[in-house]
Amino acid sequence: MRKNINKLVAVAIGVSIMSGSAIPVFAADTTTQNASISTSVQAQTNGKSVFTLDDAITAAASNSDTLALDDKTISYQNKINDTNEDLDDARNVGGDEEDLNKDTRDNKLKQAKQQRDFDEDNLIQKTTKAYNDIVTKQMKIAKTIKLLEVKNKELNDAKLKKNLGISTTGELGDTELQIQNLQNQQKLSVNQLKDAQDSFKVLTGKDVTKFTLEQDIKYEKFKIEGSVDDYLDNIIDNYLKLNIDLLKLNKDYYDDKDHQVSEDDVKTAKTTSDTTQAPVLASGATVDQYTQYQKALSDYQVAKNAYTNKLSDRISYLTTRLAISGNQTALEINKKQLKDNLKQLYTNILSKEADIEYLKGKIELNNKKLSNAKLKYDLGMMTKSEYTKLIVDDQGSEDLDIQLRTDIDTYNTFKETIQKPWVK
Repeated sequence: MRKNINKLVAVAIGVSIMSGSAIPVFAADTTTQNASISTSVQAQTNGKSVFTLDDAITAAASNSDTLALDDKTISYQNKINDTNEDLDDARNVGGDEEDLNKDTRDNKLKQAKQQRDFDEDNLIQKTTKAYNDIVTKQMKIAKTIKLLEVKNKELNDAKLKKNLGISTTGELGDTELQIQNLQNQQKLSVNQLKDAQDSFKVLTGKDVTKFTLEQDIKYEKFKIEGSVDDYLDNIIDNYLKLNIDLLKLNKDYYDDKDHQVSEDDVKTAKTTSDTTQAPVLASGATVDQYTQYQKALSDYQVAKNAYTNKLSDRISYLTTRLAISGNQTALEINKKQLKDNLKQLYTNILSKEADIEYLKGKIELNNKKLSNAKLKYDLGMMTKSEYTKLIVDDQGSEDLDIQLRTDIDTYNTFKETIQKPWVK
């Protein structure tokens, strides 16, 4: 009868564990709901309000000198464009030159706005990394605190065993060294966390020590439908579109024969200059003769200047064409390097995705082991220290959770960079 009662107790405990007490897998395919619940409970316990990642991004944007400068740049570029348009009107600039000037001004304004978008994306990524880094450091410190409790209990047990003569001095010394190493790690981790919190305050203007941070992290698999090459080419073309457009504007303008300065143009100007003789003012010339002389001298100087001006125009034209060719080559090289980098990044994404799936499976298996360990602990077949050690020791539950969170953070960074190559 006694054995039957014990079996019923064990079954009841087992059902309780399976229904609510077992530690769930850390990350689902979207958002870690378990971590959100943990964060909410933690916030209620320590009396601090929750400071979400979205809150941090909003604060960083409001605190950003870079974005403020981008807004000023856009505003001033608008004013510069309007003034240059007035200048073209005052100079009576028309035709192709007017079109080129207008299109170039429009392109500069679009680039200013695009740069603002790029800087905002970079700020979001920087804030996300900083936020997640602090959370991970907090989790590691919490884990080390628990592990130190286990090791101190082991040390006390070792001292007791030594006094009873069932343990050696070497075993005691080994535990003491482990505790010392953990304490050193903890001190370093605390200092690193403080540095991260200080940097976060510079970034967002918020003292993160006054808040509770969310431990949840989003994980959505990145999929490319169709050709990877086509996807990457499209991403790169969109990224460099304004640079490509500006290059095409200038290339089309100078490819037009009306805007070229050829060698024949220079030769014609030189021939005119060479065949033009300097006028001579005769002694005792009349007023009319002097007037004619002044006109001839002016024509002579114009002819001479026309040649030197044409030479300058030719040099300017050739310099511009060389710059266009250089920019076009640099753009093509940049596109190839960028595509190569993104291809490698996509390979890294697939590899990291496999790591995450493996780790999630490992956590699920570990959770089952913990369920069994919890049952043994509740039945008195395992000590609290032994059970806690399974959670916080190397490759224990908390260690796996931290590793999974780190891998997801890295995965999300890869994904963001391949979708937005301008993100650093």
